[in-house]
Amino acid sequence: MLAEQRYKILFIQYVKEHLILTFYTTSKDEEGKEMYHARVVNFQHIDTDYLAKEIQIATSLTEGDVKSVLESLSHFMGDRLREGQSVHLDGIGYFQIKLNSKEPITSPKQKANQMKLKANISFKADAKLKRSVSVVHMERSKLRRHSASRSNDEIDKLLTSYFSNNPVLTRGDFQGLCNFTSTTASRHIKRLKEEKKLKNINSYYNPIYVPMPGYYGKEEIKTNQGYNIEKEN
Repeated sequence: MLAEQRYKILFIQYVKEHLILTFYTTSKDEEGKEMYHARVVNFQHIDTDYLAKEIQIATSLTEGDVKSVLESLSHFMGDRLREGQSVHLDGIGYFQIKLNSKEPITSPKQKANQMKLKANISFKADAKLKRSVSVVHMERSKLRRHSASRSNDEIDKLLTSYFSNNPVLTRGDFQGLCNFTSTTASRHIKRLKEEKKLKNINSYYNPIYVPMPGYYGKEEIKTNQGYNIEKEN
């Protein structure tokens, strides 16, 4: 039954829209049973042009007005965030800078210019925005889940983007990233290992993958002695 659920699609109905979810498994419990979690299946990417048209229809603003406001909003939000301030947009949420260290910080006395830090933006949604996507009804679909059709180049681009923010990759991560079934994900991971693009650094039954030197942002530097040194971007 659980194996079948992995390929099922859940339809969660909210008002007149459907949020489509699918099950993934990435771990096992203490008894060895697979643990499942749900992920949203994204079928369409909504851009600024799309939203500007919707806002124009619902208000007296033109598409140009909306785009100008959004562009200015991005500019001034960036200014405030760079100053270390938190930005709150009513009905949307809170934005603030979050620092991630690329290397371990061994002492609280370590100088800032000696640290390799990466700034990201964290977001916490307002209650109003959360309510707008709250689930009111759920039903299971009889449809089977099919993998998205992606070329090898598209997969490489997705992995490059993924590894720019994540040090390791699991099969479940890869499934969700590419919108693949378990079978398709396993087939591509096998190919990427054979092409020396990914390497398993954990056990055979619980693999964890990292990029090989020269792929997905991981560079290979040759010293004068001819030895290879791996360096993370």
